[in-house]
Parts: sequence; C-alpha cells; structure tokens
Amino acid sequence: VEREDKAIAISFDAAWGDEYTQEILDILDKEDIKSTFFLVSMWIDKYPDQVQAIADAGHEIGNHSSTHPDMAKLDKAKIEEELNTTNENIRKYHEMDSFLFRPPFGSYNNELIKTVEEMGGYTIQWDVDSLDWKNEGAEQIVNRVVSNVKPGSIVLFHNNAEYTTEALPTIIKELKEQGYTFVPISELIYKENYTMD
Repeated sequence: VEREDKAIAISFDAAWGDEYTQEILDILDKEDIKSTFFLVSMWIDKYPDQVQAIADAGHEIGNHSSTHPDMAKLDKAKIEEELNTTNENIRKYHEMDSFLFRPPFGSYNNELIKTVEEMGGYTIQWDVDSLDWKNEGAEQIVNRVVSNVKPGSIVLFHNNAEYTTEALPTIIKELKEQGYTFVPISELIYKENYTMD
C-alpha cells in the first residue's frame, strides 16, 4: 500500500496445522500488536477454539477460501461459493461488513478481483514474503523480512511454520526500532479512491 507513514501490517495464513498459533498470539499480545489472520474454512472447522482465541485477542480475521484452491482456475460461481462458505464460518466468531480475501498461493485474475469487490471484499496480497514455510531457520526469516519492509508493507507469515515464533520477536523489535508501527490490514489499505495495477 502506498503510504507516507511507517505503518505496516503483518499477516498470517492458516490452512494446515495449529501447533504454533497460541504462541504467535502470545507474542503479538506481549508486543501490543493487532494483526490479520487469513483462515481457510476447513481450518476454522478443525480449530474453532483457536479461531475464538484469535477473535478474542482483537485480531482481524480474513478469508483465505474454503478449500485452498487455485482461485484463478475457478469460474465465478465457484469463486462465490468458496468466499461465501468461509465468510459464513468467520461470522460465527467475528463481525464483518466488508471482508478481506487473500487468494491461496497468491493466485488471482481480473475475474477474481471483480467478484470479490462485487461481494463487498478487498483482495489482499503481500509485498514481503517471509518464506517461513521453507523452514530454513529463524535468522533467514528475520533477514528476509527486515531488509525488505518499507512503509505500507504487508508481510506474509504462516501460523504453522516451524521458525516463525522464533523469528517474530526479533523482527518486531528491529522494525519498532526503525520507527515502524503495526496495524491490521483493514487499517492499512485504502477503501476508496484507489487504483490497483
């Protein structure tokens, strides 16, 4: 997001597993940071207590599809089904007027963007990928994130990557020292008068 101030968002995709979610929530709570968690509907079904914990901690919950497909390969009806199923599931825990949607694998096309908009949502990508799912170690994650963040950045993490909880406190500390503030994605993005390339 194009911004003058040093506001950024850190986000977590949750599709498989739940080993580290509570530890992530504890770190964010300790640092007084609100984040955005993009949840797949089947993850919500499997871990309702964690969804409740995310909501209770005041984090934003975004839609990450129902079954984690390549959304660019779906027709409009199937896109709507993927989004509606997950939105209904999220609403059990979290109030939503509009919604944030992150396509699995970052895969999108114009039809997806238009369909999400028509349904009252905003499609969200990222510009800093922690690549934490590669499990290369905390130091690589820290270096990759800290060296690539700029004002308006959206950082991608996963809730179940092995070294994310080890890297996160250092990343937050270093970015805070550089003057960055952390906000949920809905507070970072433009809701009107914006263009997308």
